[in-house]
Amino acid sequence: MSRLLVVTQPELAPGFHLAGVNAFAAANAEEACQMISKWLDSGESGLLAVDETLLAGFDAAFRRRLDGAEQLPYLMLPEGSTAEGDLSEHRRIASLLRQAVGVHISFHGVQS
Repeated sequence: MSRLLVVTQPELAPGFHLAGVNAFAAANAEEACQMISKWLDSGESGLLAVDETLLAGFDAAFRRRLDGAEQLPYLMLPEGSTAEGDLSEHRRIASLLRQAVGVHISFHGVQS
């Protein structure tokens, strides 16, 4: 992985920028698909993180294309918090990372 690319809603992008992450704002799923398509077409590599709300709007054909893109594996950035609290959030994030990169991630001080 050469870098992390985050595609998120416009109001969330500045927070990622403050954390030093390459974040790209997309107002809707169509705009996000166009942006990601350009990266796929150009052979961009890295780990792609897509806001859950945007990802939910991707059509089935684009999801299949994204699923098959080995150079740009993706994971979903969950929206909000779960009703089950921090422990479930850690498990959910660990599960998403494991799906994207194939490695189980542990959080310090949290049993999984």
